[in-house]
Amino acid sequence: MGDGARIGGVLGSLTGRDDDLAYVTGFTDRAAAVGGALLLSGEAGVGKTVLLDAAAGHAEETGTWVMRAAGTEFESTISFAGLNQLLGPMLAAPPALSPDYGDALAVALGVRAGPSPDQLMLANATLALLAGSAGRRPLLAIVDDLQWLDRPSATILGVVARRLTGGRVGFLAASRSGEDGYFDRGGLAVYEVRPLTDAAASELVSDRFPALPHLRRQRR
Repeated sequence: MGDGARIGGVLGSLTGRDDDLAYVTGFTDRAAAVGGALLLSGEAGVGKTVLLDAAAGHAEETGTWVMRAAGTEFESTISFAGLNQLLGPMLAAPPALSPDYGDALAVALGVRAGPSPDQLMLANATLALLAGSAGRRPLLAIVDDLQWLDRPSATILGVVARRLTGGRVGFLAASRSGEDGYFDRGGLAVYEVRPLTDAAASELVSDRFPALPHLRRQRR
């Protein structure tokens, strides 16, 4: 399928990834109605980020508000850096929150100075912010490179991800196989993204490098 396939309104050019695309876009559709969490796991460079991009595009086309963040080695020691990335855009027009929840989020996200908030209080505040924001339209939170997320953010998001069922908030994240960092995947659905088959890999190289001699394509 060198020309790609239209799945849920998304035009993909992901050779050999039809099943993966169907799975992740199917998840975003379900999450928009009843919430939920899904983790993508796979080797470095296998294509997890491209699947996240496809899921984001599909979700946006179907009316879902997409929030994104990505863990980085540089920010892995900065407390709540990941949470700030993910939730920051919601603070422009936040839903009504209790003063305690508002204070917890303001301190954690660096809007206001103060002692570090209790983890359970912050997790509940994050849930309230997500649920309140999803009152207007479904919301999908996407986190790439979960293995590099700072520890406080990973802890809070791990709690939140387990409590999304029944709402209109989805959590979709990706991490390298065996490298979850501080995020505890226990009890959450995991989808393994596998390398392309030899046939699909050959088709991809032919599509991208049509002038490449056949023998060199095989070596690639």
